[in-house]
Amino acid sequence: MPRKVKLMENFIRPSFFLGAILGLIFGILLLMPFIAPLVFFLVFLVAGVIVIIIMKKTNSIGIISLQDGCLIGALAGFSSLLSASAVFIPVSFLINKIFNVYSGGFNFSKSLSITGYDIMAVSMLVVFTAVLSAIINAFTGMVTAFVYEKAENKGIKFEDHLYAEQIDQSVE
Repeated sequence: MPRKVKLMENFIRPSFFLGAILGLIFGILLLMPFIAPLVFFLVFLVAGVIVIIIMKKTNSIGIISLQDGCLIGALAGFSSLLSASAVFIPVSFLINKIFNVYSGGFNFSKSLSITGYDIMAVSMLVVFTAVLSAIINAFTGMVTAFVYEKAENKGIKFEDHLYAEQIDQSVE
């Protein structure tokens, strides 16, 4: 199989889906008012790290390079914030409309009007924030891959890393 198909099977799909599942958990936690700012901060920092750790613990990835860690972190960060927003915004809107109480300190009921363009503005804001989360999670994913590389191999040379990656691809 070509390298692009292996990359899709090994990195892109699992990191996107694990990031989305993590985002669903973050979206539910964002509804709790006292921990919402901390959870929102954690979505930006640890989504990529958690996904890399889960993928390493389940042995779905072997030796990862810094570029692989960056890719996994970016995809996990983007998908986690999108799915957290997909859970948080509608549920927060419904809680505010039904009980007249807003959750988490973020009030979306005034900005989500059916007749205005505010829905488009909120969706553009969510996508922009997801891209920002992807950039930050790409960096934290790269740092996590660097830490794993130093902890597992204690300074592997580029040629050895390339050889190990080729063996890892041929085994699968």
